[in-house]
Amino acid sequence: MSSLALAVSRRNRRTPYTDRIETLGVQGYSIVNHTLLPKAFGRTVEEEYWHLRSSVQLWDVSCQRQVEVRGPEAARLVQMMTPRDLGGVVVGQCIYAPLIDDKAGLINDPVILKRAEDWYWLSIADSDVLLWTKGLALGLGIDVAVTEPDVSPLAVQGPRAEDLVAAVFGDAVRNLAYFRFSLFDFLDRQLVVARSGYSKQGGFEIYLDDSSLGTELWDMLWSAGQGLDVTPGCPNLIERIEGGLLSYGNEMTRSNNPLEINLDRFCTLGGQIDYIGR
Repeated sequence: MSSLALAVSRRNRRTPYTDRIETLGVQGYSIVNHTLLPKAFGRTVEEEYWHLRSSVQLWDVSCQRQVEVRGPEAARLVQMMTPRDLGGVVVGQCIYAPLIDDKAGLINDPVILKRAEDWYWLSIADSDVLLWTKGLALGLGIDVAVTEPDVSPLAVQGPRAEDLVAAVFGDAVRNLAYFRFSLFDFLDRQLVVARSGYSKQGGFEIYLDDSSLGTELWDMLWSAGQGLDVTPGCPNLIERIEGGLLSYGNEMTRSNNPLEINLDRFCTLGGQIDYIGR
């Protein structure tokens, strides 16, 4: 039987952590947002599940690309994209929000990070939200800049994640509330670190904003995790289904609206806010 290899080009991007992932024996990838997502490391899904439940894993989730919306009308544009009321969101908060089209079809379901009053990151699942956002901004004449910054999230997930992240970024990370983020020192810069992640086991997502530092970030976490049973990993099918975490492109697509996939609790239906697809 012949072995198949993935031909990586500019269409399918490597990440700042791919070199380390390959050294650690990755055995399979998926492609999400034109970016490599590690999917297997030699253990069964069940073995990975039990390890995630008891220890800590590093996940290369650089495929969670950031769509940056910045400018005087950033809040208006981001609110137009989702039926979730963003009026009470404060700087330093993450919020899960379905994005819908003019027929209320689900475009994506990102976590939105409010960096400043005029600055948002949409940390997206697998669809071309960058182009959708640019099109809306142009079509509606909204005064914003829409870009994809050099940001590559690295997730630290599992019950021992807090000890590992604190070993690298300091004990102040222990004070982060769920779905909140702050800036923490790393080498000569500060990185966004959020208490969030695509599991129900607890953890953090580190938003590296300089690809050249990927190996150093991975190595510092890997070294600090040697006494914590750290391993490379990836989102676990058993754990996310058990935790009720849907996957865009799998359990839900643009053919679904939020009301039929149990996302109604994230929708404001009383007319208090204006959004596309209302």
